Amino acid sequence: MPKEARLTRKHFWMIAVNSTSAYVLAFLFVFYLNHFANMFTSSMFNITVSFDWDYVYYHIEPYEWTFDAVKTIFSVGPVLIFIVGLISLIAFFSLLEEQAIIKIFFIWLTFHSFNFFFGNLLIGNIFKQGIGHVFNWMFLTDTQKLIVAMIGFFGLLGTAFVMTGPVITSANSYFSKMDDDKFPFFFTAQIIVPFVLGTIISVGYFIPRILFQERYSWISLGVILWIIYMRLRNHDPIYFDEDDRFPHYSWVLIIITVVVYAGFRILFNTEHLFFMSR
Repeated sequence: MPKEARLTRKHFWMIAVNSTSAYVLAFLFVFYLNHFANMFTSSMFNITVSFDWDYVYYHIEPYEWTFDAVKTIFSVGPVLIFIVGLISLIAFFSLLEEQAIIKIFFIWLTFHSFNFFFGNLLIGNIFKQGIGHVFNWMFLTDTQKLIVAMIGFFGLLGTAFVMTGPVITSANSYFSKMDDDKFPFFFTAQIIVPFVLGTIISVGYFIPRILFQERYSWISLGVILWIIYMRLRNHDPIYFDEDDRFPHYSWVLIIITVVVYAGFRILFNTEHLFFMSR
């Protein structure tokens, strides 16, 4: 039989710190993927932009915007992020049997990607933010906007059901089995604490200018995680394999997150001009 580690406060914070690092790194990855997608697609329309740590400034008069420009610039990022979410989910399942802690990064990357995409369809559509600009320019009727919002709602709901399995099986990075005794300990350390701390750290990154998406995206993600908890709280015990394993810090993940978090905030603290002529 595998040798199981006694659950301690030290083990709790090892899991929590690893997962919080993955949460923050995945959040910044999604944010800057959309950030730079907006910039590069703007260059397709010869629009000069400047950017800093959280905002893209479009140097164009309001009357110069065209439907094609709005459609491309504000839709490419969310679609690209959705594709990244699918790829990260596939990457997780490719490592399903491995103990590699990088799996939790793929879980949070999938969460943030799907939350960004479907949250934009739901909340962005209602408040005309992000991809909501595209729907506004398309002059959709109230019925059509409601259909888009419902797609976003059911997409978020579907995310909770799809990610239930990956969340519980990610425990095999630390334990050889998951039962009722370990589940509260594991779920709190792997999901709840990283969600709370990761959200605070991520929002703190954007101070003093917290934009719409960063201000409210945690709400839909919180609902997704709550649904997952409700589905897992009475889950049958799961046995992974006979290998001995114990919680430990993933220093590579932690260091990369700290470097990216501090480095990007310092590097992009001032406004940078970006322009690529066709």
